[in-house]
Amino acid sequence: MGVKSQSQMNNLPDDLTYILVGLVMEGTLEGGEHPVVVDGEFKGNITANEIILREKGTINGTLKAKIVSISGRFNGDLTCENLTVTQTGVIDGDVQANALSIDLGAEINGSISRMR
Repeated sequence: MGVKSQSQMNNLPDDLTYILVGLVMEGTLEGGEHPVVVDGEFKGNITANEIILREKGTINGTLKAKIVSISGRFNGDLTCENLTVTQTGVIDGDVQANALSIDLGAEINGSISRMR
Protein backbone atom coordinates (compact mmCIF):
# COMPACT_ATOMS: atom_id res chain seq x y z
CA MET A 1 0.00 0.00 0.00
CA GLY A 2 1.25 3.53 -0.76
CA VAL A 3 2.25 6.22 1.69
CA LYS A 4 -0.48 8.71 2.60
CA SER A 5 0.46 12.38 2.35
CA GLN A 6 -0.91 14.90 4.85
CA SER A 7 -3.07 16.50 2.12
CA GLN A 8 -4.57 13.09 1.26
CA MET A 9 -5.45 12.42 4.89
CA ASN A 10 -6.94 15.83 5.76
CA ASN A 11 -10.38 15.57 7.40
CA LEU A 12 -10.35 11.76 7.50
CA PRO A 13 -10.96 9.71 10.65
CA ASP A 14 -8.13 7.52 11.95
CA ASP A 15 -10.00 4.21 11.61
CA LEU A 16 -10.86 3.72 7.92
CA THR A 17 -10.11 1.86 4.72
CA TYR A 18 -8.34 4.14 2.26
CA ILE A 19 -7.74 3.50 -1.46
CA LEU A 20 -4.97 5.86 -2.57
CA VAL A 21 -4.78 7.90 -5.77
CA GLY A 22 -3.18 5.70 -8.44
CA LEU A 23 -4.17 2.45 -6.72
CA VAL A 24 -6.51 0.12 -8.64
CA MET A 25 -8.35 -2.55 -6.65
CA GLU A 26 -10.82 -5.18 -7.76
CA GLY A 27 -13.05 -7.50 -5.72
CA THR A 28 -15.39 -7.33 -2.75
CA LEU A 29 -14.74 -4.99 0.17
CA GLU A 30 -16.58 -5.37 3.48
CA GLY A 31 -15.87 -2.17 5.41
CA GLY A 32 -18.04 -2.97 8.43
CA GLU A 33 -18.58 0.00 10.74
CA HIS A 34 -15.52 1.86 9.43
CA PRO A 35 -15.60 4.42 6.59
CA VAL A 36 -14.25 3.49 3.17
CA VAL A 37 -12.56 6.38 1.33
CA VAL A 38 -11.75 6.03 -2.37
CA ASP A 39 -9.29 8.37 -4.08
CA GLY A 40 -8.10 5.69 -6.51
CA GLU A 41 -10.08 3.18 -8.56
CA PHE A 42 -12.23 0.32 -7.27
CA LYS A 43 -14.01 -2.33 -9.37
CA GLY A 44 -16.47 -4.57 -7.56
CA ASN A 45 -18.76 -4.48 -4.54
CA ILE A 46 -18.37 -2.34 -1.42
CA THR A 47 -20.48 -2.69 1.72
CA ALA A 48 -19.74 -0.35 4.64
CA ASN A 49 -21.30 2.01 7.15
CA GLU A 50 -19.96 5.01 5.19
CA ILE A 51 -18.46 5.31 1.69
CA ILE A 52 -16.69 8.48 0.56
CA LEU A 53 -15.80 8.68 -3.14
CA ARG A 54 -13.51 11.66 -3.48
CA GLU A 55 -13.04 13.88 -6.52
CA LYS A 56 -10.23 11.86 -8.17
CA GLY A 57 -11.80 8.49 -7.29
CA THR A 58 -13.73 6.05 -9.47
CA ILE A 59 -15.93 3.13 -8.48
CA ASN A 60 -17.45 0.62 -10.92
CA GLY A 61 -19.75 -1.85 -9.20
CA THR A 62 -22.26 -2.03 -6.38
CA LEU A 63 -22.33 0.11 -3.24
CA LYS A 64 -24.38 -0.58 -0.09
CA ALA A 65 -24.00 1.73 2.91
CA LYS A 66 -25.82 3.90 5.41
CA ILE A 67 -24.03 7.08 4.29
CA VAL A 68 -22.56 7.72 0.83
CA SER A 69 -20.83 10.84 -0.48
CA ILE A 70 -19.98 11.02 -4.19
CA SER A 71 -17.50 13.63 -5.46
CA GLY A 72 -15.88 11.40 -8.12
CA ARG A 73 -17.26 9.02 -10.75
CA PHE A 74 -19.53 6.09 -9.86
CA ASN A 75 -20.93 3.55 -12.31
CA GLY A 76 -23.28 0.84 -11.04
CA ASP A 77 -25.99 0.25 -8.46
CA LEU A 78 -26.09 2.23 -5.22
CA THR A 79 -28.25 1.55 -2.16
CA CYS A 80 -27.99 3.77 0.93
CA GLU A 81 -29.86 5.62 3.67
CA ASN A 82 -28.29 9.06 2.97
CA LEU A 83 -26.67 10.13 -0.30
CA THR A 84 -24.80 13.34 -1.02
CA VAL A 85 -23.61 14.10 -4.56
CA THR A 86 -21.29 17.10 -4.74
CA GLN A 87 -20.87 19.42 -7.72
CA THR A 88 -18.03 17.24 -9.10
CA GLY A 89 -19.90 13.96 -8.58
CA VAL A 90 -21.08 11.80 -11.48
CA ILE A 91 -23.35 8.77 -11.12
CA ASP A 92 -24.20 6.45 -14.00
CA GLY A 93 -26.59 3.83 -12.70
CA ASP A 94 -29.49 3.14 -10.41
CA VAL A 95 -29.81 4.80 -7.01
CA GLN A 96 -31.98 3.81 -4.06
CA ALA A 97 -31.83 6.19 -1.09
CA ASN A 98 -34.02 7.50 1.72
CA ALA A 99 -32.42 10.97 1.84
CA LEU A 100 -30.75 12.67 -1.12
CA SER A 101 -28.73 15.87 -1.51
CA ILE A 102 -27.51 16.91 -4.97
CA ASP A 103 -25.29 19.96 -5.50
CA LEU A 104 -25.61 22.17 -8.56
CA GLY A 105 -23.34 20.75 -11.28
CA ALA A 106 -23.59 17.12 -10.16
CA GLU A 107 -24.66 14.52 -12.76
CA ILE A 108 -26.95 11.56 -12.22
CA ASN A 109 -27.68 9.42 -15.27
CA GLY A 110 -30.08 6.60 -14.40
CA SER A 111 -32.96 6.03 -12.05
CA ILE A 112 -33.46 7.35 -8.52
CA SER A 113 -35.96 5.73 -6.17
CA ARG A 114 -36.74 5.80 -2.48
CA MET A 115 -35.43 2.82 -0.53
CA ARG A 116 -38.15 0.51 0.81
